[in-house]
Amino acid sequence: MKELYIAPKPYSFDLNQDMMNMLHEEFKPDKVVAKFAEAIKNKSASEVAEIGNKIFTEYGREWIKRTLQLGEEYPDRTYEVLKEAVDQTGTYKFALLPQRFLEVAYLSTQDISTLPIVEDNADRLIYKMVDCLTYKTIKEKCGEDVAKLMTCKGACLAACEQLHKDLDIDMMLDMEAEMAKDEYCQFDVRRA
Repeated sequence: MKELYIAPKPYSFDLNQDMMNMLHEEFKPDKVVAKFAEAIKNKSASEVAEIGNKIFTEYGREWIKRTLQLGEEYPDRTYEVLKEAVDQTGTYKFALLPQRFLEVAYLSTQDISTLPIVEDNADRLIYKMVDCLTYKTIKEKCGEDVAKLMTCKGACLAACEQLHKDLDIDMMLDMEAEMAKDEYCQFDVRRA
């Protein structure tokens, strides 16, 4: 009888739960929304928009930087295979690697089990957020009028821009839909 091959190390295709918990604790939406709510007390609508854009943009950059850091420190087999494919072919970096880190970032902070991907190919990555915990939390803590300002989009846009910058991928980014108007947010990333 032939011996059964045993892999030298156990492979896991699941995201590391410690990584996900760290990201959740550091970047859960109620923390940034509480900071935002405190900063906008007794402010005019234009001040609220300016303050919100600053807070959420900074949050988005830090959120994705930490996601990249922890993603490298806690790789799963899926990520290893993606990196091998990029290294061996010299292609596929866009959109496979950005999609992976965006999924990690959103899955760790939102009440979702998958990030809805509309399109993913060598030239384009389109994803959407249908049920955004950040938007809902702003609506609950700051009111509907403040939520409709969509200052929270600064986090998603900044995260996506920072991610591609850190991965050294030139891209163009459009926000095709907004939660306040369309009841979901959709982001279109195209390779430049």
